[in-house]
Amino acid sequence: MKRFYGMDLDFGAIGLQKPDRDMVYFCTPEGAEPAGSLGVDGIHFVLLPGDERVFCVDPSMMSPAYVLPVAEDFRTFLSYLLSCKDANVLSQISWMSREQYRDLLNEDENARYPGWEEAAAKKREALSEMEKEFHLTPQDPFDAVKTLQAAFDPSPIRWSDEYYDVLGLEREE
Repeated sequence: MKRFYGMDLDFGAIGLQKPDRDMVYFCTPEGAEPAGSLGVDGIHFVLLPGDERVFCVDPSMMSPAYVLPVAEDFRTFLSYLLSCKDANVLSQISWMSREQYRDLLNEDENARYPGWEEAAAKKREALSEMEKEFHLTPQDPFDAVKTLQAAFDPSPIRWSDEYYDVLGLEREE
């Protein structure tokens, strides 16, 4: 992860902002290591202690889905990012059907707005540099992420006092 964020990439072109230790929301698990963010709506990616998986934290989702795995490890996360071409797609797979997923991929691919050509070129450049630096091939994430999320047990997650306060829950001892 350090090597990835040490690259001279336009991370914004692929919808990913560098990790920020200050990006902590009520539903960010205790001890989570930031792994990047969308830069909008508090959606961010984390690594949890003792776990290689990459998780998406989304404060707008409903508990317990505030935190869901999106990749088996950071390298796989990058290969999914190569396939989706934008981190936003990875953050939304949990609630999407396959058709919605494909539509979102096509929407991004076919977007035309002022400056889209420059934005598309920056995205291609960033993805190409990632692919070369890590010798990755794009992997479509949909089925693997759905399987990861279906098998996910959130019970080991350690939540902050703020989590319990916001949700009006009593902390189990």
